[in-house]
Amino acid sequence: MEAPNPRQGPDSHGGALPLPADALYEVLLRVPVRDLCRLRAVCRPWRRLLSDPHFVAVHTGHHPEPQPLIVIGYGTYIRDGGFICDVVDLTGRVVKRVRAPGDGVGAEAVRFIHLDFVCTSKGTYRCLRFLNLATGSAYALPEGVAEEHAAYQPYTNSWVEAAFGQVPTTGEFKVVRVLDDSYEKQLCEVFTLDGGNHARWRGKKSPPIPVIFGCGRSVAVTVNGIAYFFAKFVQPQDFARDCIASFDLETEEWKPSLRGPLSSLADAPGLPDPGDLSMAAMNGCLVVVHNSNNIIDLWFLMDIERGLWVKKHSIQIQLDVWRPEADPYARVHPMVLNDGRIVLVHVGNKMGSLRIYNQKTNVSTHVAEVGYCFAVGLYKGSPLSLSSWDN
Repeated sequence: MEAPNPRQGPDSHGGALPLPADALYEVLLRVPVRDLCRLRAVCRPWRRLLSDPHFVAVHTGHHPEPQPLIVIGYGTYIRDGGFICDVVDLTGRVVKRVRAPGDGVGAEAVRFIHLDFVCTSKGTYRCLRFLNLATGSAYALPEGVAEEHAAYQPYTNSWVEAAFGQVPTTGEFKVVRVLDDSYEKQLCEVFTLDGGNHARWRGKKSPPIPVIFGCGRSVAVTVNGIAYFFAKFVQPQDFARDCIASFDLETEEWKPSLRGPLSSLADAPGLPDPGDLSMAAMNGCLVVVHNSNNIIDLWFLMDIERGLWVKKHSIQIQLDVWRPEADPYARVHPMVLNDGRIVLVHVGNKMGSLRIYNQKTNVSTHVAEVGYCFAVGLYKGSPLSLSSWDN
């Protein structure tokens, strides 16, 4: 009589009975998220489970908050295959590549990345689209002007500066945009994202001071429901070249303008070059980034009512490597990680790089080349959500 083969069993599982669904659920809850993303390929039932929003939410609650991923935005005319975003980890490894939403016809470029949303423009700067990285849902906003501004429609051009944020008290996501017209009058409009079938642009008062347009990539920033725009300086003798206009997304009204950190100094060193200034959101604060003489100064707005700015970091880098003359909108964009380290990405440069700055050692480390990117942001959701949809 032939001896039984230990590799053969009474069923197709090689002698091992399949785990009950409840037991499998509990086991997978304990697996680190990076390994779970790989396990989605085991079989369709596992893929369905690991893509389930309820499982993702419970798994996120069982594990310490991971370091966020970095989202790097491009244009379809720069990347092959219609890809507009790379989602990378802190080693520069690509976790997910994202294609442009829609029909894939025509050039599309990323304008900004905020709150796990990617905003793109297609064809004209007015054609704004939003992609939710956590769900894969896409929204195309209407291009036409608000009803209140219908009389200005023939005179408006394609220049648009936009900002996006969440109202803290209601949780609503809103977009505010400023449009230019041929008479140099700027129009302000607000749109509530996912506001129902009747959502539309709503006309608001014009900004109290003209704002700068970012030439296809937004230079505005939203922090705690307030959208900030750099003011446009008109005359060479204008002192406050870092003046900032602010818009409250909850009240949908403009707030008093702010003097920036450099012009607020009693011993201001002189007029800053507007090309050396940019804005970012870090630790719930508005930050003005000043690039000068191989130094990146990070100025934090600590008190909006008093206009109090504090310079918390001065980071030394080689600007001749990071910022050649190729693009007047090239800038270094900082983002803070959970452990206090600061990610620095060079935006708007063919030699774009990703670096990580350690505050404790005062050293920045090169991580990866990112090429000619247009925008950058952090993805703070679960990597499982990223893996649950394809486009």
